[in-house]
Amino acid sequence: MPYIQKRRGKKMDEITKLNQDIENLTQEISHAYEELTLIYDISSRIGSMLDVDRLPIEVINKAINTLAVKCGFLLLFNEQRSGMSIKAARGFSPEILDKFKGEYLPDNGLAGECVRKKKPVVREIKCEDTDISETILDIKNIMCVPLIYKDEPIGVIVLGDKVSGEPFYTPDTKLVFTLAAMTSTMIQNAKLYSQLQNMFLAAVSSLSSAIDEKDNYTLGHSNRVTTYAVEIGKKMNLSEEQLGILQLAAILHDVGKIGVPEEVLKKPGKLTDEEWKSIKQHPDKGVHIVEPMVETEKTMAIFDIHLINPMEHIGEIISGIKHHHERFDGYGYPDGINHMEIPLVSRIIAVADAYDAMTSKRSYRDALPESVAIEELKKNAGAQHDPKIVDIFLQLRQEHRLPVCNQS
Repeated sequence: MPYIQKRRGKKMDEITKLNQDIENLTQEISHAYEELTLIYDISSRIGSMLDVDRLPIEVINKAINTLAVKCGFLLLFNEQRSGMSIKAARGFSPEILDKFKGEYLPDNGLAGECVRKKKPVVREIKCEDTDISETILDIKNIMCVPLIYKDEPIGVIVLGDKVSGEPFYTPDTKLVFTLAAMTSTMIQNAKLYSQLQNMFLAAVSSLSSAIDEKDNYTLGHSNRVTTYAVEIGKKMNLSEEQLGILQLAAILHDVGKIGVPEEVLKKPGKLTDEEWKSIKQHPDKGVHIVEPMVETEKTMAIFDIHLINPMEHIGEIISGIKHHHERFDGYGYPDGINHMEIPLVSRIIAVADAYDAMTSKRSYRDALPESVAIEELKKNAGAQHDPKIVDIFLQLRQEHRLPVCNQS
């Protein structure tokens, strides 16, 4: 009997240990699942985000929701790496955030310790931790995880107090560390994208200016058309993405004139049929100039450089350039399409282009008075131009939301 009891006790111990092992394994699987879910969510929802201002907000929301914590914020270094500032915060009152205005010195507090060590710092806040407790007030437990890119800290994710009241455990830290690692790369990609986009826009502006300078009478034309077109787009409540497409198409709308002889562009008299034919080819020539940008995008995709994609809407930009001389009644060029067949971007540019052309001095005539240009737009609404876009343009002029026309 004692032998049976002893054996039974041994079996019970084995079962208890096995249950504990199963529980531990279940927890490990659960943590692994959470980590994989987080990685998937970030990759699908945030991974392609290239807005350097919006990205920190999405990241801090993801961290707070995943760990079920009360509050958190994300700090990023400035360009000189002399200090960090809050780029996103949640769960704090405006009064508390006011105390964090300006820059947070990297030598101070737990965030500074996290940066120096390049490792997560998890701590229960005590009253002597004045650098933290005076600012964040009621937080009892805090986790700071560094954002590291190429072995250099670029910021910190700071989270405070679980809703459950429990402390932060190792799996929590590991989860946020995974988030931080992905965030670091995404932030650097977003910054690089912003720099490349600015460089691209500067190059495009230089190109359009070079085209305008071929003819002294059209100097500044592309920039003015772009200003008018974007204001029309805003009045139509176009999205930021659509406005970006419109901006690029407008500033490049006459890029094809680079292939038109200067003597034709500057000719003071009436054009011959051959010269007029050359002028009418500039939309198609513009397409041929811009199309290689598509090949650049494909090349980048081959090398897996997905972060560099400023021209993902190149097709819409090309269409906007190609069809900006189409007429609403179908008698324009190059394709003679009409009404809604003409891309919206082209219809907007057409109105802006016509207005600036009429109110600017040209080699063959003086600038028309604004009142005459307005009457011409009204007269051609429904024939040359989309009447709705003409109406919007006229509203903008009445509201004084457009620059004063060029009468020189």
